[in-house]
Amino acid sequence: MLVIPVIDIQNGRSVRMVEGLEDKTVYYSESPLNMARLFRKENAKVIHISDLDGAVSGKRKNYELIKEITENVGVPIQLGGGIRTFEIANQLIRELGVYRIVIGTSAIDNIDLIKKLIDEFGKSKVAISVDVRNGYLVKDGWGNVTNIHALEFALGMKKLGVERIIYQDVARVGTLTGLDVEGLKQIASETGLKVTAAGGVSNYSDLRKIQDLERFGVDSVMMSRALYENKFPCQAIWREQEKIDTSLELPKVK
Repeated sequence: MLVIPVIDIQNGRSVRMVEGLEDKTVYYSESPLNMARLFRKENAKVIHISDLDGAVSGKRKNYELIKEITENVGVPIQLGGGIRTFEIANQLIRELGVYRIVIGTSAIDNIDLIKKLIDEFGKSKVAISVDVRNGYLVKDGWGNVTNIHALEFALGMKKLGVERIIYQDVARVGTLTGLDVEGLKQIASETGLKVTAAGGVSNYSDLRKIQDLERFGVDSVMMSRALYENKFPCQAIWREQEKIDTSLELPKVK
């Protein structure tokens, strides 16, 4: 099972949204680049970056910052938030060297774009974010709830050639209340897609639950708050080592 640290960027800073609500945003660090360096030191194989400003506006406000991360961290970057045109996707993959792009709102509003992206870049470069609230999709930075059921949507994406989705109940994001295990199990088992879990991971017990879902196709998990707040025993060792190793100007994570 692959653990993917998440860096949420808003106004150039590393933050966390609680329950997918913009007015419940918690600030973590002035330097998303240093957060990425920290996760690299802790042996992250992939880092996910969410451009929260892009998700709301569809504009690349944090482009230069994301470019700095991709050029300096040396870890594959998965990027989501506001990728709504082929031109933006092409720029991110070909110019920035982003490992994988994650499409949310545009997968709902523009299925022709999804077809074009898969045809141009291949299935492995495109993941679809299935963001749900009470079982129904949300879009536009999670601000608008649709009448589209998550399973119906995921099956439709599979028909387009999608092979990976990221499933998260946005009401659990940043809450440490645990994953939507039943939702994950249903969408993985009934679609046959590769699934990355996200939203609500709080401790090692949650990771064990994801491991139990691997046979259905849930093979990875994205985490933010649980990592930032050191909810795993191994992180105590990392924190002590960081006190000794001053080679990087790393953010202080409590």
